[in-house]
Amino acid sequence: MSNTQGVISSISLSARVRPAAHVLGVRGGGWNAVVNERGSVRLNDDSSVLDWHIAADDRWHDPSTEPSVRQTRRAGVPVVETRVRIPGGDANQRVYAVADAGGLVVVEISNESTLPIAVAFTRPDLISSRTPSPRGAQGIELPANSIVFPVAHGSTLRVALRAPNNLVADVDVERLPSAEQLQKGWLKAVEQAGYVIVPEGAVAPLVARLRSNALVLSGHELQGWSQGATCDVANDSVAYILTLQELLRMGEKLTSDASLHHIDHAARLAQCVETLLKENKKASPLPWDVERALFAAQFVFQRMGEHRAADDVATALLRLSDSAEPPNVMPTDIRAIAWIEEKMVALQRDGSVQIFGRGIPRLWLGANLECHRVAVGPLHTVSFGIRWHGEKPALLWEVTGPAGIKLTTGKCDPTWTSVEASGETMLLGFV
Repeated sequence: MSNTQGVISSISLSARVRPAAHVLGVRGGGWNAVVNERGSVRLNDDSSVLDWHIAADDRWHDPSTEPSVRQTRRAGVPVVETRVRIPGGDANQRVYAVADAGGLVVVEISNESTLPIAVAFTRPDLISSRTPSPRGAQGIELPANSIVFPVAHGSTLRVALRAPNNLVADVDVERLPSAEQLQKGWLKAVEQAGYVIVPEGAVAPLVARLRSNALVLSGHELQGWSQGATCDVANDSVAYILTLQELLRMGEKLTSDASLHHIDHAARLAQCVETLLKENKKASPLPWDVERALFAAQFVFQRMGEHRAADDVATALLRLSDSAEPPNVMPTDIRAIAWIEEKMVALQRDGSVQIFGRGIPRLWLGANLECHRVAVGPLHTVSFGIRWHGEKPALLWEVTGPAGIKLTTGKCDPTWTSVEASGETMLLGFV
């Protein structure tokens, strides 16, 4: 901590992880595709890889080796854009998945150069409204049955690959949702769980990636939940519990008598809680992520209707030592969501909620901060904004759920507390 009360002097929220592979799919669909850092696509049915090549005015360009390849995952959701520099501009590939027509992976190639190009694909089973060139690929060696499409200057080619077990015969690819529509839909889904606005631009895309990956993979067996993750969700009790909580926050259904996608989550959750309590019985201090997982377990049990189990977890947590401070560096797995919420709005063991209870990062002083609909238990969400008047932060807040939940601001302003559902106040300044 800094010598200035309520200010965190050292904190790192960059978490700029560039995954080597992006998981694409539809919500709970039971199938997925993986797009690598060069735009190659593989479905999870072990079928052949779909590679792409660009014939420009100068030569064939292979994205797997071109040094000019740039890739982004738009807003963190499962819409991946890969650009290749060609004479006069870029060839821009967009890949995303839709549930339409039995499930499809859509690949769009936009010619953002000043000259016409041709695009070669290494799988012949693509769906397109266009007829491939009868000449095939000229001047390059590609796998047998590769197909080629011309793409005029300023135009976009759209093709699609059927999801595993998709037997739908008639598909009109031109009527499928666009990448922009998919991006908006995914953002709506992940932000249903609440979101924060902070100066560091990497936070929101990382949270969106973690949540959308969880939604895509929730239709798989538990071992498949670790695809695209930096932890083994199936064998990491904390990660598993936090993932369950995020799925429920985003509207997935889970009850004690109807398991989510054929996994007995009620039994597994109980086992994970028992493991965490046993392993940390004598831990001093209690790891911060274990405490967050035990809060999450209470949330999940309550949502399942297992109120007694939730109460038992709360009682057991009271017997453990106080928790440690979260690390200064933001995690890169599902713990990242719990980490940022711990910094901004965190449920406490006595049922109260702290807003910036550990202090405001020095780099955020003077910046407008927002928190929207973050769950602080199964019945309540908290939203707030911080606006600055010189060195004094003004807090505006709103609580949804049963009346009476207590708000405090911890080290940020130890003098303030409220049980009102909404309001605004001026907090102590930082001098």
